[in-house]
Order: sequence, then structure tokens, then C-alpha cells
Amino acid sequence: MADLITIGVSKIEVGAIAGDGGMGTTLAIIGKTAEGSASMTTEDPTLTEFYAEESDTALYTSSKAGKTTFNFSLAAPDLTQLAAVFGGTVSGSGSSATWKRPDAAPVIEKSLKITPQAGIVISIPRASITAKFSGGFSKND
Repeated sequence: MADLITIGVSKIEVGAIAGDGGMGTTLAIIGKTAEGSASMTTEDPTLTEFYAEESDTALYTSSKAGKTTFNFSLAAPDLTQLAAVFGGTVSGSGSSATWKRPDAAPVIEKSLKITPQAGIVISIPRASITAKFSGGFSKND
């Protein structure tokens, strides 16, 4: 049996959550992902231990899963998809299209699908998306 590896990014897509709260069926590519920027991290679980006065050993320990976060930077965002993750509106079309940022940061929940070049496809039916601007303006950024 061949080893299962997950490597690279083929595409990252977002779309509306299905009416029943499940995975959306109409997803769109968010843009081109900057090389080396995609990552996934999972926080350690939160453990809560319950003790009795008579013992130094926990009577019961509950565990709450840590949050999983996906980070990536877009090298070439699509304005329509920029509006999908930041909010706001797009006017015009083609090279004259413009995006107007919303006055307040909205809460964005979308279905998210990350398809690697090889390996396991990650589908998240209901992802909380926090979009941020960052980057440089040098020849290498």
C-alpha cells in the first residue's frame, strides 16, 4: 500500500452553507494561493479536572477539542470572492471592477473546501472566516 500524503494546494473554494447547515454545493475558487502560505494548526485540547478534597487524583477529567485554524495568503484574489470573505460589494466588471469594503467587519460563515495537489481533500461545511489584509510591496512580496 502506498503512503498517504497531503501536499500542495490545488484550489481553495468558498460558498454559501447549504440550507440544512451542511456543506454548500456551489463553491467558487477564492483566488491563487501564495506559495508557501497555506497551513493548518490545531490547538491543544482544554482539560478540566474535577477533584474531591480527600484526594490528589482527579475524580473526572473532561476534554474540549482545540480549535483548528487554516491560514493562507492570496497572491491573486478575485474581487467577487474578496467580497465573499470580507463582505462589501463589487461594482463594474473586468479591469474597471472595484470592491468597496464594508463599514463594519461582518461575521462571515461559509462552506470551505481545500483541495491539495495530492492527498486528502478537506471540506468544512460551516467555517467561521476572518479575513485580514497583510503583505508587502517589494519586488519579492
